[in-house]
Amino acid sequence: MDEFIKKLTFMEQVRITLLSLLASLFIRLWFGTVRVKIINKRIYEEYFLNNRNKGNIVVASWHRHAIFLFYFFRKIKNGVAMVSRSKDGELVARVGKRFGYDSVRGSSSKGGGEALLAMINYMNKDGDPKFCGTAVDGPRGPARVLKKGMLVLAKETGSYFIPMACSGTKVITFHKAWDKTIIPYPFSTVVMEFHDPFIIPKDISEEDLENLRVRTEKIFNELTDNVDKIAGYKG
Repeated sequence: MDEFIKKLTFMEQVRITLLSLLASLFIRLWFGTVRVKIINKRIYEEYFLNNRNKGNIVVASWHRHAIFLFYFFRKIKNGVAMVSRSKDGELVARVGKRFGYDSVRGSSSKGGGEALLAMINYMNKDGDPKFCGTAVDGPRGPARVLKKGMLVLAKETGSYFIPMACSGTKVITFHKAWDKTIIPYPFSTVVMEFHDPFIIPKDISEEDLENLRVRTEKIFNELTDNVDKIAGYKG
């Protein structure tokens, strides 16, 4: 059992368990009505739905649309997410478990290095290809600025790195949130786009990795601007 969980009181654990059940039911009811339009469906079908021979995958996006993506990828096998060591994080981990995700505890602000190592170990396990999805400008921003952690994860595990973005025709925008979180309304349409996958060489230099980070950040922003334009989202 995780050391953090041991520190929770019995009543805290009961509360988190009940909240995770209610949250998962609410998410299924809300997002279950949302339609999804994928711009380049070939990448999704080839690397996510039929990924028996492709290998490990690290799919990443900006934090603003992470809530819907957490739901969207629930059917992909062997999925794992990095979750913070906090009460909120424990709630997210339990909701994730109900959607079929494993979780690695930690974040870039606390226990991040340890969590990244645990994620690397998870992805390097023998067996079926593993799938890791996470926001790359979290957990506290700044928004739309790429951090290197998931690039390092892809490099160390030989995983395909796939940038992606999504937007919506009708969404709730949390303007006061650092990431301007968006949540699609029921019965609305989410527009999603994937970039071509790429492999990061294990022997890449720090300078080249930083150059790759800058180029990849530009890719994320271009994808985001494109799906916003297609969906008609003004921000």
